[in-house]
Amino acid sequence: MTLAARAAALAILATTPAQADIVKTPECQRGLAAANALIQAITAREKQFVAGDLTRNCRLLRQNLADMVKAREPMDRCITGHDHGENLGQMDASIGDIRALLAEKCQK
Repeated sequence: MTLAARAAALAILATTPAQADIVKTPECQRGLAAANALIQAITAREKQFVAGDLTRNCRLLRQNLADMVKAREPMDRCITGHDHGENLGQMDASIGDIRALLAEKCQK
């Protein structure tokens, strides 16, 4: 699955909290809303990648990684059950993919 597809899948999952098993505290509601906004920003950013523009693409990948890592923490704390494993598994795979791309393509 491509990074864009993973980001889109995460955005869809994150926008359906009523279907997820979530910890129902104000802190988790705020955290999951922030995580959802970060994932939506990653999805929107996917349109900004330009073939052959390594400088731009590496900058976007670094921002995606930072946002994905920030979004992961509240999802880890606040989503439970099957949804926790599925969401965190997708996020961890995306984080790993981004780190691999950065190591391969964006070393300074």
